[in-house]
This record gives sequence, C-alpha cells and structure tokens, in this order.
Amino acid sequence: MVIVFFLDAIYALSVLRCKIGIVVTILALFVKPISSQTNKDLKHLIDNIFSSYTPKVRPMINQQHALTLDVSFYLSSITEVNEVKEKLVTTGYLELSWTDELLGWTPSDYNNTETIFVPQNEIWKPDLVLKNGFKKFEELGGSFYYLSITYIGAIIWLPFHVFESRCAMDITKFPFDTQSCDITFVTWSHSVDQIEIFKSSKGIDFYEYEENGVWHVLSTSSKIQKNKKESEITFTIKLQRKPLYYVMNIISPVVFLGYLNILVFVIPVDAGEKMSFSVTVFLSFAVFLTIISAILPTSSDSIPILAVYLIVQLIYGVLALVISSFQLRLRHRAETEEVTSNWVKVIQMQQKLRCKNCVINVKQNKEKDGSNTLQNNYVGPDVAYDWNHAASSIDFFAFWIFFITNSTITIIMFTMAVLL
Repeated sequence: MVIVFFLDAIYALSVLRCKIGIVVTILALFVKPISSQTNKDLKHLIDNIFSSYTPKVRPMINQQHALTLDVSFYLSSITEVNEVKEKLVTTGYLELSWTDELLGWTPSDYNNTETIFVPQNEIWKPDLVLKNGFKKFEELGGSFYYLSITYIGAIIWLPFHVFESRCAMDITKFPFDTQSCDITFVTWSHSVDQIEIFKSSKGIDFYEYEENGVWHVLSTSSKIQKNKKESEITFTIKLQRKPLYYVMNIISPVVFLGYLNILVFVIPVDAGEKMSFSVTVFLSFAVFLTIISAILPTSSDSIPILAVYLIVQLIYGVLALVISSFQLRLRHRAETEEVTSNWVKVIQMQQKLRCKNCVINVKQNKEKDGSNTLQNNYVGPDVAYDWNHAASSIDFFAFWIFFITNSTITIIMFTMAVLL
C-alpha cells in the first residue's frame, strides 16, 4: 500500500509539472514584457529633444513646405444667443493636431517612451484666432495647458475656451425662427503657403453637451476656405428657437388683446366707457411693442412678423378710437336734426342683417308648429329713426368687419411664421 501511494504521488507531481510547463510556455508566447519609465528617463528625453529646439521656428525641415493642420471643434454648451448685439457665446474646446518635424525620437533609446506631455508655451503652436469674434487676438488656452507629443512628432492640442462670435440674425419669423451662426478661425500671421488647414476630421462634435433652455441645435457642419490668402475654417451651428416661452408670455396676450379690442363695438354708446376701454387696449399694444423692440436687434434688414402684427393691431386700435369718437359725436346730435336718407339705408341694412337669423328661426319654428305665418321683427321703412339707431348700426358693421379681418390676418401671419 505504501508503495502504491508513493507511486501515485510521483505521478501527480509529474502531471502538475507538465501543466505548469504548458502555462509558462503560453505566457512566454502571448504576454509581452513590461517596461516602465522613470522620471529620469523622461527628463533625459526632454533634455535631448529640446536642447536645440525653439518655438520661434515653424516646425518644418523644409521651410518651403506648408504645415498641415487638422482642426476640430467640441461643443459643450450654447451659453448665450444675444439677438440685440447679434452675438453667439459658446463653450467648448478645439482639437488641433499637426506634425512637428523637429520633434521626434526612437522609443527604444528611452525605455520605450512613446508619448510625452509638455506645457503649451514651450513648443511652436499655430496662431489660430477667432475671425468673427468680439475679442481679436485672444490667446487660446493658457500657460497651464499641456500638449501631447508622440515619438513621430504628432501633436494634439486641446484648448478649452469661451468663444464670443458675431452672428447675423434673421428675425423675420421670431419666435419661430432658426438661426445659422458661423464660428470662423483663421491663421492670422501665416499664409496658406505656410499653414494649410487641410481637413477637419471630426467637424463639430459634442462634449458633455448641456442643452440650452431657449435654443435647440438642429445641425452642425464645417467648411474650409482654400481660396483665400490665409487658411480659414468655418464651423456652422444651426439653431432653432424654442417658442413656448414667447407663445405663453407675448403671442397669446397679444392675440387676446386683438379680440378684446373688437369688444369696444359691443359696449353701448350711452355707457360712457367706450372711449376709455379703447384707449386702454391701445396702450396695452404699445407696451407689448416696446417689450418686443427691446429683445430684438435694431436692424432694418428684417422685420419680425410679430412686430408687423402688433403694428396692425395698433392701427386697429386707432381706427377703433376714431370710430368711437365719431359715434359719440353722432349720438349726441340734436334730436331735432333729421337723419339723412343715406343713414336710413345703413340702419335698415343693419336691421335686416341682424334679423335675418331671427326670421329663419321663426320660419323653422312655425313649420314645426304647422303654421305658415312669418313675423319679420325688423323695423319697417315707415318708422322714424334717430341718431342712436345710426350709432348702433356703426357698432354692428364695425364689429363684424374687425372680427373677420382680424381673424384672417392672425391666421395668415402666424401660418407664415410657423410654416414658411
């Protein structure tokens, strides 16, 4: 028994050694050796490659060749869209990549070091400035920014910045408008023969983007201008305004006031509140026009449809004041003064129009009751009219004319603003 147990132990050890040998062989084949860099390795590398380097020289061995620059834009937020100043404020960072032919090393000479990071002010950088910005020659990044450099001289620079650029606003369809804003960068001190923006590999992308409460980003694009003296790249952001705030706080009150203005012709002339009501509505429109003018740019190139609609409502208010004044004057004419024949025709037409539905209803009721007798309850031509009848007829015609025209203009204008 002892011999058998001893032989089994020897066999188990041999099997275990065989398995360990297989594992070691697999690790030797597939696992690469690990090497680590120390601070001395990096210091030695940086001292060697920067010993004769200067950021004052464009990093090309052949200075007659143009340096190829790749520019991409990462958008973090739409901070502000100022319609009055026609200014777009965005937050994000640029990704600039190029190859510095004066920086390079063999990784095996420095313990397989392939990438290093250096402060941005210690190497040459392209002088990229925001062409349509409010602040000219504003430096990108800061002294605390670092750039990554690979052993072949490939550099990536990621300057984070708040960009203030000009944006021409087309406010015709306000507040249902869309705006297309450009952010243009240009190599200010170098011509296209020295620095060429060859491509934008990623265009505009989003980096931890925060949605704006007023504007929605519809689309983005990038375009490179190659027909100019300097290299130039333009990033375009198409924005759509979120109109809910303006619909609730401006458009709805204006539309309701427009119909409220018509109610001046429902108030009897003898009530004494006709003129004061009309003046109050007119002043309300003037206040809303002032509010809209304060939030829109002072430009004659494009006028908002909403502002035109307010002007129309102001005209309606003026007409209502004029008509009400004329009615009051007409109503207080002397009773001995005879109503002219033209006014008699107007009064009779108004009475017939107002009683037409009454006649139809009476006819329908009589037919249901089996009776063929019709009663016309409008005043006959032999009845004497006074100036109160004339003022009432003006109210009737003015109410329906204002109601129909105001409804038509409201539908047409806001349909144009939303759909066109």
